[in-house]
Amino acid sequence: MKEPLESLIPNLKKSPTFQWADEIWLMGVWKNSPKSQSIARTMPELQRSYQTVKHPIHSEDIYGSPYSIFAYSPDPLVVREKDLTKIHHMIQDLGKKLILDFVPNHMAIDSPLIEANPDLFLIADESVSSKNAFLHPNGNEYVHGRDPYFDGWTDTIQWDFANPNVEVKHIEILKNIAKQSDGVRCDMAMLLLPNVFEKTHKRKSNYDWSRVIKSIKEEFPNFKFYAEVYWGLEEELLSLGFDASYDKSLYDAFKSQNFDFVSENLRKKYSPKKIQFLENHDEQRAKQQFGEKSKSYFALLATSECTLLFHAGQELGLNKKIPVQMIQTDEEDGDVTIKEFYSRAFATIAARKHDSFVLWPDYKEFNGNSVFIKSIQSENQTEIILWNEQTFEVSGWIPFQEKIQFQVSLTDLITGDHYPQTKSEQGIYFRLKPNQVQWFIF
Repeated sequence: MKEPLESLIPNLKKSPTFQWADEIWLMGVWKNSPKSQSIARTMPELQRSYQTVKHPIHSEDIYGSPYSIFAYSPDPLVVREKDLTKIHHMIQDLGKKLILDFVPNHMAIDSPLIEANPDLFLIADESVSSKNAFLHPNGNEYVHGRDPYFDGWTDTIQWDFANPNVEVKHIEILKNIAKQSDGVRCDMAMLLLPNVFEKTHKRKSNYDWSRVIKSIKEEFPNFKFYAEVYWGLEEELLSLGFDASYDKSLYDAFKSQNFDFVSENLRKKYSPKKIQFLENHDEQRAKQQFGEKSKSYFALLATSECTLLFHAGQELGLNKKIPVQMIQTDEEDGDVTIKEFYSRAFATIAARKHDSFVLWPDYKEFNGNSVFIKSIQSENQTEIILWNEQTFEVSGWIPFQEKIQFQVSLTDLITGDHYPQTKSEQGIYFRLKPNQVQWFIF
């Protein structure tokens, strides 16, 4: 970022992605940790990832991890004000809601909160390896923040969830965030669950997400809590009061080409409490991971009733994953066909109304094979999404029915190709290659 958000938002509002979205999640707004910056600039393991997106690299290109938070006040690189109230109002005036990060598991190793509250952070015992602990200037040896499967993040310090006062401090932090935003994305929210914390750190946790969420919602009833969560713990966090949780299952199924799983789940009524995505900052770019199929997979996700998470740059067909520690990268050429696809897709999704409903149209496949054919209908448009789940070509007819009538030509939103239609009493003819997706509007 080269200029503060106050200057960027007026231009941001012109982008198709901004116009399409209901909520805007801004990553990296909180105060940067000088120690995290120093570690990021010198850590050998990170240098190769920097070199893939910037050449030559200058020290000022690397700013530190946005998930090693020094303090929950805005970084001066991001805004000119002492808080985010002005940014919040600017985004609300554009009809959007502002979502910010809350990183509940840890803080930066140089956060002033450590000096002020030394007992709120986890002190290492003899069972903790030296690479997962560090000596603080206050004389205590603390544990780095970590999950149970990997070594610690060396620029972080672990909150001690065995101490009930941590929950009190979190409520204080969250109430301050709630005054200047509409919700929080809670980073790695499952790490605070008692069984996960005990597995990771061999200590009993007193932390209760349901108490924390209830305390905030008593004062800010419309404030949203979104959980980044994995390992099959999504339902547990939803039961504790989260408004929605990550659901990476469809992403993983696309990646492994487990299309039986995709088909089974897309035929169910998905809940807005499930957050699906095809790209985020932790994964490879969708274009890099899925190639041309990224358009088809996004179309399939867009047919579900989930909450859809979209990553900046995805709509341009960018290939290079940007390390979160970097704030300056080389410009990358996008993919014109992907950009055109997302323009069509965003316009279609934005035209849906809250009262739109789903139908599963009748169809006849010549050999009796199953075809995924779903219709999303609202007052102004009817969408039909066709997907050949088979490993061979399929073809057949969709009979004319309410809101699915003869058109002189149909345009596939995936490719932009036009298909002239011959009027037939049988309806609309389709022929799909293996795994092909088509998306039409009537």
